[in-house]
Amino acid sequence: MNTVTSATVSLGAVTIGLSILSWHLTRWWKGGSKAGPPGGGGGGRDPKLLIPFLSSVALGMLCVTAAGGLLGTAATMLLGLGNTLGNWSLTAVTGTATPGVTRSGHIALTPGGSAALVIYIVGLAAIWKSGGKVFHGKVTSGVTCGVMLGLSAGFSGVAAAAVVSIFNAFGDKVTGVM
Repeated sequence: MNTVTSATVSLGAVTIGLSILSWHLTRWWKGGSKAGPPGGGGGGRDPKLLIPFLSSVALGMLCVTAAGGLLGTAATMLLGLGNTLGNWSLTAVTGTATPGVTRSGHIALTPGGSAALVIYIVGLAAIWKSGGKVFHGKVTSGVTCGVMLGLSAGFSGVAAAAVVSIFNAFGDKVTGVM
């Protein structure tokens, strides 16, 4: 069984992921400026509003590190689509080359981490059933963002490595796999 994904990420896919992240953070920031006390200050920028999006970004990052199965295969296919569309858009818009930006030394999910991922997906699926259109849009774009950024060599790749490490530690402790 393969334990580490062989997927690669290009600058185009990372650009798509960062664009999605920028979109959601900007809308959250701008939307919060209307709320709060009179006189401005943006007191309405509630971090809790980012939970659906950021939790689904973490899910995307975890899925792209899964080496196989349905999750790994689906995430790798989505990443391949993101590579193709992102490379095309960067080349068409700016005329620049799109190098690979995959980080070296992938971190893989342990068996316990994989179990924690399945439990996490079941929890998100239960929440998904009760969510509306806006929630579904945040989750879908968050998973896409996480898949595009999960293997990158930049800061987002470091964040993905931290998420995987946390899931591995949690899953190993809860399931008793060491």
